[in-house]
Amino acid sequence: MTDGSKANKTGKALERFVETTLQDLGYTHQHNSRKIQNEKNETKTRYYMKQVKLGKTIYDTNRKADFIVFHPELFPDSLIIECKWQQTPGSVDEKYPFLIENIKQARLPTIILIDGGGYKSGALEWLMQQEKKIDCLQGVWDMKEFRKRLNNGLLRDKVQ
Repeated sequence: MTDGSKANKTGKALERFVETTLQDLGYTHQHNSRKIQNEKNETKTRYYMKQVKLGKTIYDTNRKADFIVFHPELFPDSLIIECKWQQTPGSVDEKYPFLIENIKQARLPTIILIDGGGYKSGALEWLMQQEKKIDCLQGVWDMKEFRKRLNNGLLRDKVQ
């Protein structure tokens, strides 16, 4: 298996973790056949979509988000979840500035899940500092921290 194939497979495992977690919280998967731009959750249901077209990147190419989550109370306009897995040293952390610039451009609430331990420590520190600088960046967390946030009410109904 090539390094690229291995990276793709391990990255998909992080996405499966997110999808299973959303389903466990009662979110349903909606197939997305259209571009999402500031959609309002008129159905008053919890749902998510995968690989959603969000518009253009800073390079004027098509941008897709790993997940977009809708919750009628918590995220009626949407919450983007981006998954970045880096198990061995490589180039994914060199793509963080591109990701950040696209988040700033879209201005949608976003969480970045980063895990695997293979990213450069300076790159992770830089990425985490962006949370303090960018209003729409809600968090930069690993799987463990994401799970803690979920246990403390992230993505759950206010009254349970």
